Amino acid sequence: MTLNHRFLRLVCLMGMIVMSVGYSKEEKGDGDGTGKVPPLPVGFALIPAGAYQMGDALDGDTYAPLHMVTVSGFYMGKTEVTKGEWDEVRAWGLTHGYGDLVAGEGKGATHPVQRVSWWDVVKWCNARSEKEGLVAVYYTDVAQTVVYRTGNVSVTNGMVKWVVNGYRLPTEGEWEKAGRGGLVGKRFPNGDTISGSLADYLGDTGSYAYDLGPNGYSAAGQVGGDMYTTVVGSYAENGYGLKDMAGNVFEWCWDWYGNLGTGPVTDPLGADTGTGRVMRGGSWNDFASRTRVSYRNSAVLSDSGNSLGFRVVRSSVP
Repeated sequence: MTLNHRFLRLVCLMGMIVMSVGYSKEEKGDGDGTGKVPPLPVGFALIPAGAYQMGDALDGDTYAPLHMVTVSGFYMGKTEVTKGEWDEVRAWGLTHGYGDLVAGEGKGATHPVQRVSWWDVVKWCNARSEKEGLVAVYYTDVAQTVVYRTGNVSVTNGMVKWVVNGYRLPTEGEWEKAGRGGLVGKRFPNGDTISGSLADYLGDTGSYAYDLGPNGYSAAGQVGGDMYTTVVGSYAENGYGLKDMAGNVFEWCWDWYGNLGTGPVTDPLGADTGTGRVMRGGSWNDFASRTRVSYRNSAVLSDSGNSLGFRVVRSSVP
């Protein structure tokens, strides 16, 4: 075989490899039936579909019974929404039909936004979706024709477009799946113990054996004064690439707070009515027990405390 023939065979072989790689990437997909791999939004992590054990039996608590939950895949923001992000979307929203979006508060542009109610954050999610040319998730009617932009609307499960590409709050089941980061039976996003090197919270080693301290408010959080939040993303990520799933600020979820069952469920949305919406994760002003991934709390929809913020998710679609 001549040198030229060998060269031609090599070129053909390389071409076949390139074509094969391109075909595999395009056609393998992610199981959504489109034949294409959905793009990963900037600043988001893909939370894989599947079942996990929700709840906690480690410390004798009864408000989070163990049960199996299956969730569809989705994207979650790697960090909590910052004051800077809030301000940018709010400025756009005020001139595009979102006339009552509150200013909120935050210790700095890169700190989590605080003092925003459940109604505020739901409207903000819609504003961000529309600002970026995505489909809004929340509506004021069950026909899902009127985008929720102003006022305090009693949005029900039926007024939500769950599988579109816009921004929304996580369900409680999604939040805990994401917070666990793939770990099984652990208290926290990164294991069974917590310390000031892993999260921004209020240390109390004398009360909780799993709190490694130091005691008191976070040293990093105290920089810059009261409301002892830290810059989002200051601590190690969990197994899914998410940061601050324990501490910094509590995070609003979609669900009404209610009793959890013990049977297996798939993509639970919670009850259609209630008195308070779920918040998860604990905050800079909470002891270690409230920063566990299974810890459940709630607040009325108008609550806008200085230790309450949120992060957003998107359905896993192109």
